[in-house]
Amino acid sequence: MNAIIKGVDICRQFPSGNKKIQVLNNVNVDFEEKTLTVLKGRSGSGKTTLMNILGTLDRPTSGRVFAFGEDITDLSEGKLDEIRKNNVSFVFQSVALMGTMSAYENVEFMLRIAKKPMDKERILHCLDLVGLSNRVYHMPYQLSGGEQQRVAIARAIVHRPKVIFADEPTAQLDSETSKVIMNMFHRIIEEEGVTVIMTTHDQNMMELADKVYTLDDGKIVSYVDNREGR
Repeated sequence: MNAIIKGVDICRQFPSGNKKIQVLNNVNVDFEEKTLTVLKGRSGSGKTTLMNILGTLDRPTSGRVFAFGEDITDLSEGKLDEIRKNNVSFVFQSVALMGTMSAYENVEFMLRIAKKPMDKERILHCLDLVGLSNRVYHMPYQLSGGEQQRVAIARAIVHRPKVIFADEPTAQLDSETSKVIMNMFHRIIEEEGVTVIMTTHDQNMMELADKVYTLDDGKIVSYVDNREGR
């Protein structure tokens, strides 16, 4: 299978006074279409920095990023913005729902941001896909933490992105709810044809992923393809 996103020899440095901190060091990763890949590592391992670079929110100090059939490393901010608007979406640890908007309105808001036509049927389908067809007009304060995260996922897929980047999406959830979210990602992959790349340090989530890259001190220290044993 061809990689939908690929990082080659990715390095990232950040200035700190008169020194430079090496956060990523010659990282090589690739992500196949319609898979769920986990970037695993303790806090400070570099996994979120890597995700930000792959998701066009940051640029590498050196190395190349290939996505959607082209080298995007040196594209202008305008072209990267178009990629973000059309091809990628993000789910964060903090769900960041609009508190004055219902579940439906929060999902609809993403279509406005992406400048896509309003599509009630699509919005309702996405909420149904994450198991919230009975919570469509509930406000965030009326939803549990897991339900709020599901609204955030519905919001992330409504404009039909090719890749979803999820940064610690289960960090604030209990283990059972976390498993529900992981299984939901698999269902979305199957039905929507998206690719999911997520970060976590939760060992319980590893077996539910298709592939796992483990980072430590800015380097890939292990790689596991769970599909080989299925």
